[in-house]
Amino acid sequence: MTDIRKKIEEIAIDDTSGWKEDAKYRRANRKWLRKSQDIALRILDVLDEKGMQQKELAEALDVSPQQISKIVKGKQNLTLETISKLEQVLGVELVGVPKYRTKLDVDKKEVKTNLGKRKKPSVGAQVDFGDVFTQPLDSDYNYREAA
Repeated sequence: MTDIRKKIEEIAIDDTSGWKEDAKYRRANRKWLRKSQDIALRILDVLDEKGMQQKELAEALDVSPQQISKIVKGKQNLTLETISKLEQVLGVELVGVPKYRTKLDVDKKEVKTNLGKRKKPSVGAQVDFGDVFTQPLDSDYNYREAA
């Protein structure tokens, strides 16, 4: 009976699967892993649209098919170089970077758009709502009933 108990304890204690470490890794790297998955899905969509196989993409990028397999699983930390090569071969933008604008660029644009424009005078309009919003005169209001 004690031999069985020892074996159960050894099995229970010996966690060789590493699931806990994997979970910690995924949690710590959640943001870039999610972006990598988004890129992977986009690559798969483009390959499907173009009728292109992963093997053909690997040949065009001069990498192994295993490397492409890792990329499309969404667990690969891609470099900018790899992303650029993928974009070039696939003919699509995978990652967009907004153009940097300095305050000077913004000021120049505002100056250009405001040149030659006259400030339009504001026009005030009075609207007659007729009898819709009539207020009682002070003489019509009975203060004693309101109290």
